[in-house]
Amino acid sequence: MKALYSILGLAILFFSCTEDRYYEDNQDFEDRIWNMEETAGFEFEIDSIEVPYQIKLNVRNTMDYSYRNLYIKYELSDSTHLLEDKLLNIDLFESKSGKPYGERQSDIYAHQLILQDSVYFSEKGKYKIELKQYMREKKVEGMVSVGVRIEQLKTLN
Repeated sequence: MKALYSILGLAILFFSCTEDRYYEDNQDFEDRIWNMEETAGFEFEIDSIEVPYQIKLNVRNTMDYSYRNLYIKYELSDSTHLLEDKLLNIDLFESKSGKPYGERQSDIYAHQLILQDSVYFSEKGKYKIELKQYMREKKVEGMVSVGVRIEQLKTLN
């Protein structure tokens, strides 16, 4: 009976934590290597322009990642225009101690960072986010995956 309550409690927790998620997808890298030529692309559709959205970046790495930080080129576009173009500098490890940031899951460290907060899309329709690694190496080892999560923000009425 305890096991049933535990499972029921976990299910409630899981569904309550994901209620604001509008879209989420991640791209895994073969052999945990992110090649410079490899673009992680995510296409999604906005059906409500009356509410704000929050766009988050998901990064998962291992201790095999050789650097303290990660540079990522972030682009958001609609069907005809580039709407956002940023170079991100993400700290994955503490600079002095080398201790990894992020939530540990076995040998993987998961990070979720806000890219854009309270974004109002001007039109309903299809949008695209592209992520490219912008390190000085052609192949960056220790990268498990990158992704995006888009949440609809609740507005106070």
